[in-house]
Amino acid sequence: MQELLFGTWGLQIVAYSQQHPWRVFAAVLVAVLLMDLMFRKQSSGTGGDLDLGDLGGGDGDCGGD
Repeated sequence: MQELLFGTWGLQIVAYSQQHPWRVFAAVLVAVLLMDLMFRKQSSGTGGDLDLGDLGGGDGDCGGD
């Protein structure tokens, strides 16, 4: 059954991953990040991972004397 599904792709994938490990790593990383973006549950509160609204938060003094 596995031979019908994958054929010789398995051997080709293994050979490619041995020749180009960083490309395979990058492709897997991008796939995981895309799946995370697609299936992540949205938070109901304000703010998130990329909440840049409170970067300054001061009076512009920058902590100087």
